[in-house]
Amino acid sequence: MALIEKIRRQGWLVLAFVGIGLLGFLVPYDAVMSFFGSNNSNIGEIDGKSIDQVEWQAALKKRQPLFQYNGNQQSLSNDTWTQMIDQIIYKDGFEDLGIAVSDEEYDEITFGANLSPFVLSTIYGGKDSTALKDNVRANFDRMAIENPEMASGWKDLIKERRQREKYDAMLKKGIFANNLDAKWAFKMQNDKAAVDYVVKTFAEIPDSTVIWNESDLKAYYNKHKNDREYKQETSRSVDYISFPIKASAEDSATTNSTITSLIPGFLAAASDSSFAAMNASNPATAIVNYKAGAMGEPNNSRFLNDSIGTVVGPYSDGGVVKIAKIMKRSMEVDSVQARHILVAEKGAEGKAKADSLKKVIVSNNNFAEMAAIYGTDGTKTNGGDLGMFTRGSMVKPFEDACFNGKVGEVQVVETSFGYHVLEVTKKNPPALMARLAVIDKAVTPSQKTIKSQYSAAKEFSLNYGDTATFHAAADTLNGGTRIINAKNIKPNATSISGLNNAGEVIAWAYSAKAGEVSQPMMIDGQYIIAALTEVKERGVPTLDNIREQVKAEVIKEKKAEMYVPKMKDGALADIAARIESTPKHADNITMRSNNINGSGVSVAENQLIGTLFGLKTGTMTSPIVGKGGIYVITRLADVAPGSSTDNFVSDQERLNNTWQQRASGSVYNAFKEAADIEDNRYERR
Repeated sequence: MALIEKIRRQGWLVLAFVGIGLLGFLVPYDAVMSFFGSNNSNIGEIDGKSIDQVEWQAALKKRQPLFQYNGNQQSLSNDTWTQMIDQIIYKDGFEDLGIAVSDEEYDEITFGANLSPFVLSTIYGGKDSTALKDNVRANFDRMAIENPEMASGWKDLIKERRQREKYDAMLKKGIFANNLDAKWAFKMQNDKAAVDYVVKTFAEIPDSTVIWNESDLKAYYNKHKNDREYKQETSRSVDYISFPIKASAEDSATTNSTITSLIPGFLAAASDSSFAAMNASNPATAIVNYKAGAMGEPNNSRFLNDSIGTVVGPYSDGGVVKIAKIMKRSMEVDSVQARHILVAEKGAEGKAKADSLKKVIVSNNNFAEMAAIYGTDGTKTNGGDLGMFTRGSMVKPFEDACFNGKVGEVQVVETSFGYHVLEVTKKNPPALMARLAVIDKAVTPSQKTIKSQYSAAKEFSLNYGDTATFHAAADTLNGGTRIINAKNIKPNATSISGLNNAGEVIAWAYSAKAGEVSQPMMIDGQYIIAALTEVKERGVPTLDNIREQVKAEVIKEKKAEMYVPKMKDGALADIAARIESTPKHADNITMRSNNINGSGVSVAENQLIGTLFGLKTGTMTSPIVGKGGIYVITRLADVAPGSSTDNFVSDQERLNNTWQQRASGSVYNAFKEAADIEDNRYERR
C-alpha cells in the first residue's frame, strides 16, 4: 500500500517510465540508455582497440559451436576473450614476419601426415591414425555442407593457432645464450664469499615494543601506493557457507515404495530386458553381467543361487535403490588380453594386406615385429598390445573374435576401422556369471524437502545480514558450520575455492557492496550463502585493501628506527652486545643465495647479497635495513671464483634450454602487459 500511495503522489514517475518503455520500441536499448548517461556497450579494450557489443557477440557466436560448452556461458566468454587477446596482440607480429597459413598447409596440419600440436590434442585427443584422419576429414567435409559457419570457424581457429605455433618456434630458434652469458650464470652459482655479520631480525623484536598510529599508515601508504608490488587488479573476496540439500528419511521411504510397486509387473513381464529398460533411470545399464563377489551378502549369494526369474531387492547401492531380476547364469570368460595390427585400407585391398600379414606372422611367429612396422595406431610401439579388456570395451565384431577365439590363434576380422590382424594372448578362466535385469531409482530430495531446507537457509540470510553476524552465527550453526574463504576472485572466473560452478556467486559478488550477505543460491545440490568481505578495483589500491601489508611494513620501519642507531659504531662484537646478539659467520654464499645462511631470515635479501659481493675485503658496512632484519657485515676475503671443467659448455646448454622453454610464455605475458587490457565483461553480466 505504501508503494501505491507513493506512486499516486509522484504520478510523473509513471509517465516517465511509460515513456521510456515506448521509446524502447522505437530505438535500440543502448541508445535509450545512452540518453540517460548509462551506455556501456564497450566490452573492453585490448592494445588500444575497443571491443564493442556487436563485435563481441559475433565472436561468441563464432566460437560457441566449436566446443561443448553445454550452457556454460562463463567458460565460453573467457575462452572467446582469450582468443581475441591472442588475435590482437599477435596481429602485427604475424604481419611483420609474414607468418601465414595457406589452404594447402591447413589441409596438411589438419588431416595429413604432419598434424599441428593444437589439432592433434584438440581434435584427435592425442591419437594419430589413418582411420582417425579419414573419419575427421569426412566429418569436416560434411560440416562444410551442413554447417558452413561452423566449418569456417574451425578453419580460422586452426590457422590462428598454427600461426602462433610458427611464431613460438621462430622465437625459440632465435633464443641463444653465448659463452659470456654462460660464464656469468656459472659465476653467480659458483663464486663463493665468506662473511662475518651481526643481525637483529624483525621477528625477534616484539611488536609491542614499537608505537605507531594511523598517520604512520597513511604516510607509508601515500609513499608506496604506486609501487609495483601493490599494483592491484579487479577482484572480490567472499566467505560462504553451504546448506546441503539432502534426501530425508521420508524421501528414502517413498523411493523404496515406488520401486517395490514395480516388482509384481517385473515378475510377470514377458520381456525382462524391455521392462527393465522402460523403468530404469538409465536404460543403457539395465542389463548387467554380475560376477561373484561384486556385491556383499546377502545379495551376492542370492544372485548366484536363487531361482531364475527371482527378483532381488529392493537394496541400496551407492545411494541408489535397485531391484534385479535373475535372467540366467552361465560360466563365462569375463576379460581377455589381445594384440592387433590395424590395416586402415578398406575393401579388397585391405583384406589382401591383412591376409598377407597373417600369413607372415603365422609362419615366423613375429607379431610384435610386424606390428611395429605395419601398425597404424598407438599400439604399434608396444607390439600391438591392447592390454586386458572386458566385454563392451571394443566394437562388436572385434570383441566377438577375441572372446570366441583361442589363445594364440591369429585371426583377421573386419570392423568399421578397417581390417584387424589379431591374436588373443590371454584369457581369464571362466567364472560363474549371473545375467541381471536391473531397475534403479535414485533417492532424491522431494520438493517438500527442498522447500524446507531453503526456508532454513533463507531464515539464516535474513537474520544475519552483515559479515560480523554472519561469521558469529555460522560458528554456532549446527555445532559450527565451515566457513570457506574465496580470495581475490577475478571478474570472469567460473569457479572459486571449494565450488566448481560458482558463476552465480561471482555475479552476486560483483553486484553487491562490501559487507553484504547474499540470499540463498542453489548450486551443485546445496544452498550457498555468501558474505562479500573485500572489494578491489584495478589500479592503485585503497589503504583498506592493503592495510595489513602496510601495517607490517610500518612496524618494520619503527623497529629499524629503534635499532639502527645501536648498530652504527664499533666492532661487530660491540654491536652484537648492544643489541643482545652474537657475531655470526657464514661461508659459501653465492650471488644466487636468497640471504646469509644462519641469519634466521627466510625472505630474500637481494640488497644485502648485492652489497656483500660489491664490498671491499675487510670493510665493514653501516647498518643495512633489509626485508627481514637489520644487518652489519664484513667480508673476510676476496670472492673465491668457481672453476668450470668444460669452459662453461654445459652451463651454456642448460641456459639455452631454460631460455627457450620460457621464451613463448615470457613474450606472451610481456605482450599482454604492454597491451594494457581493460576487461569490462563483468559489468555486462
